[in-house]
Amino acid sequence: MFDRIQHIGYLSADLDAAVAWFAKSFGAVHSGGGTLGKIYAVPSGGRNAYVRFGQVEAEIIEPEDKTGLSGDVLTLHHVGYIVTDIEKIQTKLIGRGFKFAADKPFTNVMGQQVLYFDATTTNGSMIHLTQLADQPDTTGVGSGVAIDNIVHAGYLVPDLDAAIAWYVEKLDGKHIGGGASRSGGRNAFVNFGNVQVELIEPEESRRPAASTHAMDHVGYVVADMHTCMGDCQNQGFKFVDGAPITNSIKQQVGYFDTATSMGSRMHLTQLPE
Repeated sequence: MFDRIQHIGYLSADLDAAVAWFAKSFGAVHSGGGTLGKIYAVPSGGRNAYVRFGQVEAEIIEPEDKTGLSGDVLTLHHVGYIVTDIEKIQTKLIGRGFKFAADKPFTNVMGQQVLYFDATTTNGSMIHLTQLADQPDTTGVGSGVAIDNIVHAGYLVPDLDAAIAWYVEKLDGKHIGGGASRSGGRNAFVNFGNVQVELIEPEESRRPAASTHAMDHVGYVVADMHTCMGDCQNQGFKFVDGAPITNSIKQQVGYFDTATSMGSRMHLTQLPE
């Protein structure tokens, strides 16, 4: 159903500073953006920018209402999933009980068709479908740090078993593993379509409200973990651990120190062979 993760979206009180940070840290190229009207995902309106590095993209949004935001922190906001036929997928998902923020997709400044879910049907998570343009703009693709893909978005959940069951029932998910989480609590990995999600049930004091899935981190796929860690360190990143760890599904993972990633949790991932 979902082909791959298009991008992770962030909020920032200072769009220009965030774009400059991606350029300095990942070698990213500013590939487009503009003024945002008052849309579902950004009720106050504002402006945005798309940046690309390696084979991935990030969307940065500076809303008009900056309450609770900082120019020094990237706040996780949404995930965009690429689909081949957005209207066909919309119809299929409506049949499974999902609602959408609009009756039909809108076309963004990049020529992509975009349709946000109604977050009341996605556990409070901001998610959208994207159908790429027939001739996608490739500005910035292949630049900077060699990131191949986005392996997953990670969410904090109040009830791990219920969250797994939701992905299995609603999105034909397959629970492929999990166990103790490095940050405390326990986790699970669920594949659905060609994408993956990590679900984390933290210790009780850190759990989100009932029926809420709160964005926690993003994982970027690299071909050679040790080489890419070195490249990132040369760009000014630091890592929580001196060497990658191997998680329960045999992925090698290296978390950035958030003091060097604008306060946002990110990790590199080398997939098992």
